[in-house]
This record gives sequence, C-alpha cells and structure tokens, in this order.
Amino acid sequence: MKFRTTTELPSERLVLQPQSRLLLLGSCFAEHIGQKMLDGHMRAVVNPMGVLYNPESIRRCIEVLTNGTYDERYLFEDAFGMWHSWLHSGKFDAVSREEALTGIKASLDEGHKRLQEADVLFVTFGTNHVYRHKASDMVVANCHREPSATFAEEVLSVEEIVSSWQALLSRLPERMKVVFTVSPYRYAKYGMHGNRLSKATLLLAVDALCRADDRCLYFPAYEIVLDELRDYRFYAPDMLHVSEQAVEYVWERFRAWAFTEEMTTFAQEWAEISKALAHRPLHPDSEAFRRFEAATEERLRQFEAKFGRKK
Repeated sequence: MKFRTTTELPSERLVLQPQSRLLLLGSCFAEHIGQKMLDGHMRAVVNPMGVLYNPESIRRCIEVLTNGTYDERYLFEDAFGMWHSWLHSGKFDAVSREEALTGIKASLDEGHKRLQEADVLFVTFGTNHVYRHKASDMVVANCHREPSATFAEEVLSVEEIVSSWQALLSRLPERMKVVFTVSPYRYAKYGMHGNRLSKATLLLAVDALCRADDRCLYFPAYEIVLDELRDYRFYAPDMLHVSEQAVEYVWERFRAWAFTEEMTTFAQEWAEISKALAHRPLHPDSEAFRRFEAATEERLRQFEAKFGRKK
C-alpha cells in the first residue's frame, strides 16, 4: 500500500556542474536553498539586496543589479535615527547614511558581477501582495516598520506579473537559465484562503512564463512541501515557515533533479573536506593533529586542482 504521493520532478532537468555560477533571489526559501549551496562550496550569490518577497521587488532588484548603480534617493532615515532603503531588506539597516551606503554598494557590486556571469538565476516568489509607498508611488521591498498609513496594499494579477517579467527576461542573456520556485511559507495574515489565492496567482504566472520562454524552468518546492510532506511536523514552531528537516528533504529532491554525476562527486568530496576543516581537536599541539592538518590541506589542494578554485 502507498500512504503518500510523490511529487513528480520536471522532465526537463537543470544541469549543474561544479563550475556553474548561480544567483538566487527572492523569499526566505531562496535563502534556505542558497545556504545549502554555499555550505556545499558551490559558486552561489544569495540575495545581494536581502530577502525579497513579491515579483515586483525581485524584478526591480534584477534591474538594479543589471545597471550596477544605486539611486540614493531610496535611502531614508526613520524617526529613531536608523537608515533604511526602500529597495532592500532590513539586513542593510545602519545607524548612519554612510554605513548604509557602504553595505549596499559592496553587496551591489557582488550581485552585479554575478548577474553578468551567472549560468542560472533562481527566483523564489513568496506573495503577490505588494505595498506601495504613497509619497513616492513606488512598490517597496520592505516597509521597515513605518506606519501602515504610509502605504497602500495592492495585489498583483497574473497578467501584471507575466507582462513585467517577460519584458525583463527578454533583456537577460540568452545562455542564462531561469529557475522559478514558489515559497511554501504560509501568509496567515491574509487568511488561509487568501494565502492560497496568492500562491495560485504566482503559480499561474510562473507557468505562463515557463511556457513562453524555454530558458525558464519550474522546480516544485511548493508542491513537495504541501503535497508530498503535507504534515505539520515539517513546519517550524510558528506553523508558517518550513522546518530544517523539510528544507533538507527539498534540497535532496533538488539535487536529484539538477546535479550531474560530476556535481554529485564534487558535493561528496567537499562534504568530507568540510567536516575535516571543522574538526576541533582535544590536543591541537599534538603531532597527530599536525599530521591531520597537513593531510586535510593536501586533500583541499587536490580538490581545487580537480575542480578549480571557488570564484
């Protein structure tokens, strides 16, 4: 007897090699998978403008990364003397304008470089709800705890998402693959019905984009969590975010879909080296540990000679 259904992975596979360069943008779920890639020594850059949730803010992020310049008019100081950016998450908050700009520009330079050279762009949509700053008439990436009266909440339609993203995709390099996912995070503040309507809008928009452009692929992270795991034990204590166990399971499914044989070998060898590098000895001054360090350094040298240095 079968007691669960298994989500089918797309027949068209993503092909990842050890040399693949990756850029991940979007909601906290992109952060989870991106961190798995970074831990695995993959050439990944994750959310250079911080966690982003809606398609419009992610689209704007790509435009900024493409241009490689930041308009300082998006910076503002709140009532408590903290500086924020309407295009960035709270990760870039700072106590001074100069400190905020330093962090923003350093991350922007990294993101701009990676977007130019990326083989794969990963995009995770979280919600189709956006907040428009009334004074500037712009959709913000984060409200930064400013008064709710400062914003007007809007809901993006399938047509609006598809139209803006098709225009954006037409300007990306032909060689670049774009992998869309939809976050399984549950927006309880919209109500469960409202949350499902939001996810349905995102799924329909992504499906239309993938049908229209053969560079675009969809990885069913949302379906794996909701239809394959479908149990509250795979959620964090808040019952909204997914648990570490669920992230690990989705990561395993992703590797089965995207990793080549060489990439799998790369991941296995790096896992062993990473474990050795993290080892904390009881007797760091012993001859045995010095031999262990020398052997680990040699394994790392051979690994880099085989697969190249990470860039």
